[in-house]
Amino acid sequence: MIQSGRASLTVVSRETEPTLISEILGLEPTSMKLRGSASRSGRLLDHNVWTMDIDHSRNTEDDQTGTRALRELVAAARPGVGQFQLPSTDCSARIWWSADSDSTQGGFVLPVELAAGIAELGVDVYATVYLDDGSNSGE
Repeated sequence: MIQSGRASLTVVSRETEPTLISEILGLEPTSMKLRGSASRSGRLLDHNVWTMDIDHSRNTEDDQTGTRALRELVAAARPGVGQFQLPSTDCSARIWWSADSDSTQGGFVLPVELAAGIAELGVDVYATVYLDDGSNSGE
C-alpha cells in the first residue's frame, strides 16, 4: 500500500521568465531557476524552471490513499485554473508525483474528486511508485 508521497508542479520555458509565469498563474513557486544557471550535475540549464513543491507527506488516519501530497498540490494550484494554457510554443507544465509503497506492489487509488481537480487544472501527471523489495521487513 502507498504510505507517503511527494508532488511538484513544474513549468519549463525557453523564453518566458519565471516571474512572468508567477504573474500569469497567480501562484508563488517554491523555487525558480533561470536559463544559464547550473543544474545539480553542473551543466548549464538551457531553459527556465518554475516549481511549486509539496514536501514528503505521509498517510493519515483519515486518508490511507497515499495521495495526500498530490491532493495538497492540486489544492494549492487551484487559483491557477484556466491559466495553464501558457504560451504553448514556449512553456510546458506538468505535475510530478512519486509515492512510496510498503510492499512489492504499488497499487494506488486516485479518488474521483482528485482526478477531477487534476482535469480542471489541465496538467498531465507523471507518476512513479517506489516499491519495497521486501529486504527491509526482517524476512
